[in-house]
Amino acid sequence: MRIIGTATAIAFMGLAACSQAETPAKTEAPAAVQADPQPSAAHQETFAGCEWGKVTGAGLSVWSYACPADRGGVRMVADDSLPGFAIEGTGGGETSRSPAIIVFKKAADAPVESILEAVRTKSPGPHTATCTLQPIVAEGVPAGSFVFGPVGAVATRWEAASSGEDGAEEMAPPCGDMGPQFSGDRSFSLVEGDPTTVVFVEYGSEIQIFDASTIRPAG
Repeated sequence: MRIIGTATAIAFMGLAACSQAETPAKTEAPAAVQADPQPSAAHQETFAGCEWGKVTGAGLSVWSYACPADRGGVRMVADDSLPGFAIEGTGGGETSRSPAIIVFKKAADAPVESILEAVRTKSPGPHTATCTLQPIVAEGVPAGSFVFGPVGAVATRWEAASSGEDGAEEMAPPCGDMGPQFSGDRSFSLVEGDPTTVVFVEYGSEIQIFDASTIRPAG
């Protein structure tokens, strides 16, 4: 058996202690910072000279452009009367507003259709009482989107009238402002990350100053 002298043992112990002391502590990598959403190329081209930023209201946030006075002063603003967001313009010295995003609340475990009566109240039309929320299945439309549309014979008449079919009976949009129109697009969908909130989005017939895909719970 090899016997290590006291001095040697002490030296070994000192080296071990130094080795432990010099071992760097492990640190966790910092959480990745999520980058702000950026406008599409089409948005950048259409709204060149306008400022891109986040707008908050009604418990939500959305990214949109705000344009200077020489471009009509068009911007997105929170509007508690909707509740939701409106597009505001100051062209011609007068201020105008048109609803763009309207918020509806429901129970977290309730289906989107549970807001139907609230939608009917906000969208009076000649056939609103029988219009329903119907899933949209179409290319380019996000899954979980709905349209507030007519049913039965009214739907058949509207299809003929809106498509310009020869001999079709003239009729007004059947489900009010939130239903199908002769031009433009609009739909309802759940807010990502918040199962209690459904939003109606008015897309119009041209590219809008906001990006509906950026709608999120405010925070």
